[in-house]
Amino acid sequence: MLELALLKMKRCGTAEECREAVAEVLFLLKERKLERLKEELGVLE
Repeated sequence: MLELALLKMKRCGTAEECREAVAEVLFLLKERKLERLKEELGVLE
């Protein structure tokens, strides 16, 4: 995930764009962890 964040940040032109890129990566990481936890617990939606 760190590599993905760094790749996205390389394309940033401003600090705000970098913050948005990092927030997007963190959101995706959180979603992935949530999905993994649901799988481990056997939770079905």
